[in-house]
Amino acid sequence: MRKGVNAWIYPQNFKITDILRLSKDIGYEGVELNIDEEMLKMGRNERRAILDEAKSLGLELPSLCTALFWRYNLASSDPNVRRRGVEIIRWGCEFASDIGAGVFLVVPAVATKEVSYQDMWRLSKESILEAAQSAEDCGVIIGVENVWNRFLYSPLEFRRFIEEINHPNVKVYFDVGNAAFLGFPEQWIKHLGDLIACVHIKDFHLSAMQFRPIFEGNIQWQSVIEALRKIGYNGFLIVEMNPYPGHPLKAAVDSKSALDIMLNML
Repeated sequence: MRKGVNAWIYPQNFKITDILRLSKDIGYEGVELNIDEEMLKMGRNERRAILDEAKSLGLELPSLCTALFWRYNLASSDPNVRRRGVEIIRWGCEFASDIGAGVFLVVPAVATKEVSYQDMWRLSKESILEAAQSAEDCGVIIGVENVWNRFLYSPLEFRRFIEEINHPNVKVYFDVGNAAFLGFPEQWIKHLGDLIACVHIKDFHLSAMQFRPIFEGNIQWQSVIEALRKIGYNGFLIVEMNPYPGHPLKAAVDSKSALDIMLNML
């Protein structure tokens, strides 16, 4: 497994150039960038320039992330909102392809009182399937992430959802920290198995109900790494955290050290 970091670990005013250079200096092998609506307006040449810069540093850009699906809910009762969400998947897959990223993260739905669970399941599936051909055309995997959205809150249900979509370019983006308050992440990994395309990592403190830096929560990381190895996962472990308030780089530096320890546990 390889060591990666999500760009949110740095302050918001850091430019992509700074994020790539600093991540390389700290010792990461890959960087997951985050796109907003403004970045979706980037032309292909601008996107390719990001890839060229990463390559010049010896970095990979394995995946692409966004928070836009919390706003453009793929299971919204408003068809215009769903339509915009589908467009973002398509654009995100094109962006990911242009920067050499193999996975685009997608939040499948956000529960609301206006939409029943059954309808949310149906609408989310329909939205993802509508964009799946674009993912296939771009050679990108839609990575459906487990998040705190009141939807798909068990590994068996999550697997069934992906299997019902039944498309080779729709898989799971597994977040270890997000699963920790719902059960045992290593059990999720076992059940999701071959469907896992990418992995986010952060720790979680159960009594405080807070995300924490790696090794400062309750997650049993040796069990997690063992489970990932058993399913044959050889991809990136992408640290997803916010920067510490006291120093812009300390969270990234600490997380890289934690990854070194984690991957040498066995």
